[in-house]
Amino acid sequence: MDQTDEVAATPADALEAARSLLASWAWTEALDAARSAVVPSGRAEADRLDIVAETSWWLGQMDECIDAREQAYALYEAQGDGLCAGRCAVWLWEHHKLKARPSIAGGWLRRARRALEADTESVAFGDLMLREAEVAHGSGELDRATALARDALALGRRLSSIDLEAAALQTIGRLLIDAGNLTDGLGHLDEAMLSAVEGKLSPYTTGKVYCSLISACEQLGDHSRAAEWTDA
Repeated sequence: MDQTDEVAATPADALEAARSLLASWAWTEALDAARSAVVPSGRAEADRLDIVAETSWWLGQMDECIDAREQAYALYEAQGDGLCAGRCAVWLWEHHKLKARPSIAGGWLRRARRALEADTESVAFGDLMLREAEVAHGSGELDRATALARDALALGRRLSSIDLEAAALQTIGRLLIDAGNLTDGLGHLDEAMLSAVEGKLSPYTTGKVYCSLISACEQLGDHSRAAEWTDA
């Protein structure tokens, strides 16, 4: 064979190409690459489906996102990978919540808790605690929500996860505001926003922190703070 002939891409190459596009936020190209990748069943297929789910979410294709994420969860669980299965279950809570399916979302959150029991020192477990804090907040259980969020903050700092730390700071900030501690609550949101404007956060966490700050400012009529951070 001529040395100039191209070597056929392997399944690993196809997945790596999709991951690279995902990391560069090229959502459409990443989705096309993940859809067309031919990989073995099992772990590789679960990884492919997880990429399909992630890119579909960013493109607003929620039905495909949920279908791919649920399939990925089932494959990870079958492989005995509780960490990845749990991470998928946490996202499925988020997805079904956005689709106004609170009962289904709650079921996925319980699955996430069970899947992650052996991986409590992980970012996925921290994300789970923050979702549980959000549920408790919505039910008026401010003390329980705050305890969960503070545990997630401590975990994020132990793991040096700036995304988990910032997400926990914004959760605590909103809880403090609702408890009447406006100064400390807004201070937590300001601290979370610093990481966002420094470009240290993932796109999802950046959006979540920023939207949370704007929502709090709207709630409190603090338009100057919202304008200052928006300019930044």
